[in-house]
Amino acid sequence: MMRAVDHLVMPFNTLPEACDWFERIGFVVAPEAAHPFGTGNACVFFADGRYLEPLSIVDPAAYDAAKAEGHLFVERDADVRNLADRPAISGLAFSSSDALADREQLLEEEAGEDGLVEFGRTMRLPDGGAAELSFRLAFAAIHAADAPSFFCCEARHSVRPDRSALTTHPNGATGVTGVTLTAPDPQVFRDYLSAVCGSPAENNPDGSLTFALECGRLDIVPRDVGSFAIESVTITVADLAFARKFWQGQGIACAEESDGVAVDCPNGRGRIRFIEERS
Repeated sequence: MMRAVDHLVMPFNTLPEACDWFERIGFVVAPEAAHPFGTGNACVFFADGRYLEPLSIVDPAAYDAAKAEGHLFVERDADVRNLADRPAISGLAFSSSDALADREQLLEEEAGEDGLVEFGRTMRLPDGGAAELSFRLAFAAIHAADAPSFFCCEARHSVRPDRSALTTHPNGATGVTGVTLTAPDPQVFRDYLSAVCGSPAENNPDGSLTFALECGRLDIVPRDVGSFAIESVTITVADLAFARKFWQGQGIACAEESDGVAVDCPNGRGRIRFIEERS
């Protein structure tokens, strides 16, 4: 079954640091929220239902306790934070309607972990209200401490918070359309990523592989130097020329690309790419 991106995890040292940067480049950032295992986030939500999750440690004691207990999410986050050369985007979560079934599928294809993560938290809303949320996560196997963490995220709550006030961004961003990974030899990860994405690989003339996703794509491209990592996330904007002027006004450095522009992330190796939304 072809999967859809739910969100991407981006480790930061502190949430205020993350919020300041995302607001500078033109995003509305949701109020901070804490997980019961010591991490917290301040998410950037999009109109297409996907989001970015800036993540930091907000309760070191709870974090250390969860790590000691073998909590998969915390273990992987800690491995990334201990790296001298940290990736800006450490994890990719796919939407799930049944994380238990997703775990079984991944295990059957020799690409899964036995462990699950289940938790609940309170989400503060822009109007001052709150919503109780609960989640179940099923994880793909991980190749190394510096490799991306892939997991399926099942939202188990019935409430659907109104996030419309959080999805109108000053830079005109509308959604997530692609994720690009790198590896010295993409073919090594062909079967693994096919199981993770729920779709077959398409070979490209440059040696890269493309995996179709629901409303998007995942690419893995060859790099002579570097490891298996998430290089960038591609975000659509309503008007690229407008977005460029916004970033110029904020003094944000942008790199021109064939189909858009890219902004380097401040929290490690990685970029956010922006392309114009196609009708």
